[in-house]
Amino acid sequence: MLLHVLLIGFLYATSATYSYAVDSFSTRHGHLERRNSTGLTNAVTWDPHSLWIQGQRVFILSAEFHPWRLPNPNLWQDVFQKIRSNGFNAVSFYTHWALHYPSPDTNGGMGDFQAGTYRDIQRFIDEAKNAGLWLIARYPVLYLVIVQLLTSFTRPGPYINGETTGGGFPGWVGAISGSLRTTNPNYTEAWTPYMTQMAKLIAKNQVNNGGPIILVQAENEFSAGTDKSPYMQAIVDLYRANEVDIPITFNDQHGGQAGNFSPDLPGTGRVNIYCGDSYPQSNSWAQVQSVYYSDHEAVAPSNPMCLAEFGGGWLLGWGGVARGGTGYEKYSSDLSGPAYEDIFYKENYAQTATIMNIYMLFGGTNWGQTAEPTVYTSYDYGAGINENRVAGPKMNEMRLQGLFLRVSRDLLAANLLGNGTNYTTSSLIHTAELRNPQTNTAFYIIRHDTSTSTAVTTTQLFVSTSAGPLTVPSNGSITLNGRESKILVTDYIFGLHQTRILYSTAEIMTWSTVDQTDYIILYAPTGQSAEVMLTFSGAPEVNLSGAPGVAATTTNNTLTLNNLVGSPAWIPVTVDGKIVTILAIMDKGTAGLWHAPVIAASGTFGNYFSIGSNQSVLVGGPYVVRSATMLGTSLSLSGDTNGTTNVEVIAPSKVKKILWNGVEQHVSSSPHGSMQFTTGTNFSITLPDLSKLSWKMAGSLPEANPDFDDSAFVTANMTTTNFTNLPPLSGTNVLYSQQYGFYGGNLIFRGHFVASGAETGFNLTVQGGLAFAYSAFLNGVFLGSSEGSSTVSMTSDSWAIPKNTLRVGQNNVLTVVQDHMGIVETSTNSGKEPRGIRGYSIIGGNTTFSMWKLQGNQGGAADAPDTYRGYLNEGGLYAERIGAHLSGFPDVGWKAGSPITNGVEGAGINFYRTSFNLPLPQNTDVPIRLAITPSDMSVRFRAQIYLNGWQLGKYINDIGPQTIFVLPVGILRRNALNTLALSLWSLDSSGASIAGLQLITDGAFSTSLDIADYIDAPDYAAQSHSRPTPQLVSPM
Repeated sequence: MLLHVLLIGFLYATSATYSYAVDSFSTRHGHLERRNSTGLTNAVTWDPHSLWIQGQRVFILSAEFHPWRLPNPNLWQDVFQKIRSNGFNAVSFYTHWALHYPSPDTNGGMGDFQAGTYRDIQRFIDEAKNAGLWLIARYPVLYLVIVQLLTSFTRPGPYINGETTGGGFPGWVGAISGSLRTTNPNYTEAWTPYMTQMAKLIAKNQVNNGGPIILVQAENEFSAGTDKSPYMQAIVDLYRANEVDIPITFNDQHGGQAGNFSPDLPGTGRVNIYCGDSYPQSNSWAQVQSVYYSDHEAVAPSNPMCLAEFGGGWLLGWGGVARGGTGYEKYSSDLSGPAYEDIFYKENYAQTATIMNIYMLFGGTNWGQTAEPTVYTSYDYGAGINENRVAGPKMNEMRLQGLFLRVSRDLLAANLLGNGTNYTTSSLIHTAELRNPQTNTAFYIIRHDTSTSTAVTTTQLFVSTSAGPLTVPSNGSITLNGRESKILVTDYIFGLHQTRILYSTAEIMTWSTVDQTDYIILYAPTGQSAEVMLTFSGAPEVNLSGAPGVAATTTNNTLTLNNLVGSPAWIPVTVDGKIVTILAIMDKGTAGLWHAPVIAASGTFGNYFSIGSNQSVLVGGPYVVRSATMLGTSLSLSGDTNGTTNVEVIAPSKVKKILWNGVEQHVSSSPHGSMQFTTGTNFSITLPDLSKLSWKMAGSLPEANPDFDDSAFVTANMTTTNFTNLPPLSGTNVLYSQQYGFYGGNLIFRGHFVASGAETGFNLTVQGGLAFAYSAFLNGVFLGSSEGSSTVSMTSDSWAIPKNTLRVGQNNVLTVVQDHMGIVETSTNSGKEPRGIRGYSIIGGNTTFSMWKLQGNQGGAADAPDTYRGYLNEGGLYAERIGAHLSGFPDVGWKAGSPITNGVEGAGINFYRTSFNLPLPQNTDVPIRLAITPSDMSVRFRAQIYLNGWQLGKYINDIGPQTIFVLPVGILRRNALNTLALSLWSLDSSGASIAGLQLITDGAFSTSLDIADYIDAPDYAAQSHSRPTPQLVSPM
């Protein structure tokens, strides 16, 4: 006890401590370890190998998940539970400054964190803790991560990047005077209120206060500099001033080569734990990057190796791939699929990474105006959980890895002893040897030396063991089938009986002690051979009745098993008349269907593995296992199935009854002691035929009419700008939308002038972001449209005035409707790039514009009528401003017509509405999308999709690639009428229509998830008083 007290005192005095590495999961580490801390708490400490949580080493396998990209917060628990179920123990998340502060003085400077919305960050944190995940916080200056039942990595920023509008900066921030992400006093004044609120929220929810947040990030992908490092220090100081005690991290680019703000290098703004990020594969298969270890040792040797962002897929921009689907299918099925995870993630472990965050694990949706210009609506990212919340094959691979890392504590203190092609009998194979110096457990991580190879290669491995040097296997060979990697162990001790795996050529998935028996699951691909040698405390006796094809050899206390992997082989091993171990050797596909849910204990962190509970059961078969609870002789499991499913459970012998989703199952017993039952249903789902629904239509560009009353529009009369890097090119008035409080969505400009008759045309330069477009009209007559591309964000054009268009001696109106593709991140023009008209002039005569009027979303950011969905949910189209996208809007006088059969006849914009019911079976999760049938690429039109008031997609026919759009469960109502609306903007006089619309599903899952309609957002009736009185507008 005296030693403990002295050690804690040393911790607070010097930010380092020595403590015994004894934990409740494995008590065979009696050595003394030196650990670092913040000096403010010992709940999270670290050494050069790993993090320690509550005194225990923990591998942080984290999943990136952003709250706003799933706008129905009732679904957050689903994603968290799927993350945890599939092997992760943490989540990293950004928070989005722009969403919480539409204006500098939002809620008196306290920001908008409205309960029940996607801005409810406290709920996000609570849901993560309920799921047993740690959080890593990454707010727009910081970086937020949630870890499974253990830690949290918070990333609040203020700048987050994240392919979201402004990189998280509110639109008003770009309009301030001076530079961003520096010590500029105007910028400091801007970010301090937001970061103060985030720091207080982090402090309240950090692990030493009983919350799940274990790490918090300062800034993101940022370089030190004269006016930058003091800014970084100011963020660090603000955290500490607001009682954030946990370690502060930083995420550096390029795998962590530069050492920006590393604690081991001199300079201002240093953090506690330095991390790197890496996206090693984008558009083709690439060689693994083998520099992380050497780079880390050069710049941050006192830290564990941390990869705060490691590619779980890749981003795509407008026109990035051919039209169809989300565009991301090539990543989820190939370039970042299970084989990528197998090779690239294991390479990171081979280089001693023990903190790894996968960006993205759930990408979600850039709904409304939340995207920045380089990306489009879908942010699927090729992630393991797709945009529609479906966990794909990638998650099976991650569960195999995550469960292994969870139970293989010796890996966390292992040293990299060597790597190369000299460990195997084949020079085609690369091996890394990691060895724990205290236990002598070794991990040999093998792959093809050319990691892109698709060859089938056989080899033997040279290993060092407690029995001396060996060449394994002794019979047969190890096979690598192309893009495949394996973690093979020697002197691996597991379980209550401390059984030693001297070596294995099959990989370990997990192990668990059930009653007095140690169960371990090993796996290899079907048709490959596996050889496992184990040593026991006495002479082993093996029962092969459940393992046809397995050969066993015993010598003294040693057992060697050989198997050609196929159907699961269950092998009980008896020592001194007692079954001590049951080995299961499975093919990899079958092993990928097994789960190890934690049986929660009491206490604050009772559902966190190793910190609160070491007990788990093994469950094979279900698509998702969300929870496991034991009460007396009953085991209650909850989860999802994707059809009729055979379930196998290994549980304590006292369990006599199993409930699945609350329903008692008819259970049978297997020869190897498991319990088995069948559950699930195959559903037949019928969806409404959108082409047969009753649609209504109206025009949505009355502003083209010169007699339109724009008196309520903002008068754009500013003549100076803080966008000094991109000043106006011509004209006297500054027509930058950010300066007038409009930060996203379509913009309407109306320039008034009195014509002399000498005018012949107009010069316009418009900047809207990559792939933007605009259309120009004079007195209601179409002049033309211009469009950007995947590389063009601004166009300069001259438009001739058609004959008989001018109203000489009278007021004339030039109307420009512009698409807004989001505000740039700081990698483009340092984040200061305007949206709107960069330059304008009248050709011919001496006439000038007498007035410019501007309109974006109703009320702008500061006074938007729909504060629940938020100001970025809608833009400046007339139909949006009057609320025609909302349920309950009075469209009685609208004309019958659909976007399929009654498109836009010329250039212009129409708006369409329909409604439908969607009755679905109870206790089912049916993820649904809207599919648009593409028209010929030559047809230039744009459409926006609205469901029950939520803008959920933007489709650009001539650019692509996205053609299917998620309709989130809950926002898509089951128990109430749904309102589906679309805007259709034709850029050409030839007009446009949509070739086809269809509802499609990603499957039907029996689920324990409580699915309810998300109806808290106000419909039209509740907002009508804050919107213009609707006027009937004839379709164009």
